[in-house]
Amino acid sequence: MAGMKNKGFFYPLVGVDFGSQTIKAVAISGKASNFEIVGLAEVPTPKGSIVDYQINPNDHEKVVQAVRSLLKRIPNKPRYIATSVSGSSVITRIIQAESTFRDSELNSFVESEAEQIIPFPLEEMNIDYEVIGSNLVDATKNDVLVSACRTEVVEQRMAVFDSLGCQLKVVDVGVCALGRAVRSVIPSFDMNYSEKVVAIVDVGAATLTFGIMYQGEVIYQRLQSFGGDNLTQSISGYSNMPYEDAEKCKVQNRLPNDVQSQIVPQYFNQLAQQIKRNIQLYTSSSQHREVDAVVISGGGCLIPATREHLSNILGVKEVICPDIFRSATKFKTEDNPMGCKFMTALGLALRSFEACPI
Repeated sequence: MAGMKNKGFFYPLVGVDFGSQTIKAVAISGKASNFEIVGLAEVPTPKGSIVDYQINPNDHEKVVQAVRSLLKRIPNKPRYIATSVSGSSVITRIIQAESTFRDSELNSFVESEAEQIIPFPLEEMNIDYEVIGSNLVDATKNDVLVSACRTEVVEQRMAVFDSLGCQLKVVDVGVCALGRAVRSVIPSFDMNYSEKVVAIVDVGAATLTFGIMYQGEVIYQRLQSFGGDNLTQSISGYSNMPYEDAEKCKVQNRLPNDVQSQIVPQYFNQLAQQIKRNIQLYTSSSQHREVDAVVISGGGCLIPATREHLSNILGVKEVICPDIFRSATKFKTEDNPMGCKFMTALGLALRSFEACPI
């Protein structure tokens, strides 16, 4: 959504992903085509401090302390940060613009269109746009992704990093960062999936982020109030376990047999129904009539055999659960057996390799 380029040099960005349950960070080095994860960390989010992806102003100092602890676990004292915004404060729309527009003409056109598609005063919004390719119906026009976020939400994040002496250089849209990670982590994604319709599903603690990727770009997104907490609460209630113990048993694959047979299948059915509903909403309002593949990520899909369960229920051609720890095994732990919940943070760190002039 916003970025800076310093005299032709790209900033080495640490991606920081604010979640309702944990805050995650990823640092990388190398090149876009051959990068290495050199730092990865996670800390608990102060309880109640982030609601609908927005930082509670009354909890600013608690969030600052949590992020300070997070960044201390990243090597080489991080200085430049990329983070994201999501939730009801963010609006994304695809508009069509003449392919012959010069930059100044496109700027004016987007500003004019923004007044029609954004139901808030423009002076209260941060707005950015990206040309994502030719329109499939009218070749004389380009599809342009317009993204907008309430300025106060961006400023909340800036204030956190300002307090830590870091510079926030990039504010991205969460689902776009996720899409960037998907392209980078799945082998030969651009070659094998560029002409396919791919659903990306990030199952967080309390929120399910659904997006559609086509020709390497995120062209559609929705958020649902559903996540891994649904399963943890069910396990806790069924087994009379404290919530924290139920969460550990879930992540570490130590669930009792009766929970595995009774509770887990119910969760997968609920998750599959959420995904199916989102797919139907997309296909009913677009030129595409089916989805070719579903990519699952997020802490809510850490249960073993998630991919297999969803493949059986969804009935799509392919279900993929990318794991960034396959190439970064040193970060794999008992509490973090898979790297799927760090995908958005990785996608933010990958902005290090993109030119993002303001």
